Amino acid sequence: MDGQPGAPNSASLKYNAIYRDCVSSKSLGALPFPSIGKGQFRFLVLRMLEEGPMHGYQIMKLLEARFHGVYTPSPGSVYPTLRSLLRERCVAVAGTEGRTVYRITGAGRLLIRRREKEIDRRFRAFEAALGPERAALVRELRLLAKVLAPSLRTITPDQAKRLYKAVLDMRGRVMKILTT
Repeated sequence: MDGQPGAPNSASLKYNAIYRDCVSSKSLGALPFPSIGKGQFRFLVLRMLEEGPMHGYQIMKLLEARFHGVYTPSPGSVYPTLRSLLRERCVAVAGTEGRTVYRITGAGRLLIRRREKEIDRRFRAFEAALGPERAALVRELRLLAKVLAPSLRTITPDQAKRLYKAVLDMRGRVMKILTT
């Protein structure tokens, strides 16, 4: 079929398959790196607090940095976890300077020591699976979204046309890389 006029070649078939998967609502599937299992997040929060007292937003940003920008915990996961750890006396309130600052307690450190090997293994597995090149790519895509999102309401029609063209060009170049 290749080589006949009007017949799709293997690159265009691959491009169409990738594009179709990208616009499908179920296209993401499993992440290409280890996920945080149910009940594991609390240990990550405690591990962050081992570095010193901090408020919830600082914990979110530190975890985002540790996961190379690929994973950013939401306030809906951080604050309930902190409340739970507070009830269990694994963390304590260290102060409130406009924000509640948490610190790890002896009970929290003991809990961490019991799970330390598992936590270290998860961080190493994540970093090994992602690799520095993919981490850099994901970081740049996230930064691009952060630059564009706040500007969408204020860009001019001319800027919108130029950005649209740039995005189409970038998508075409990405698809070419993925199909070769």
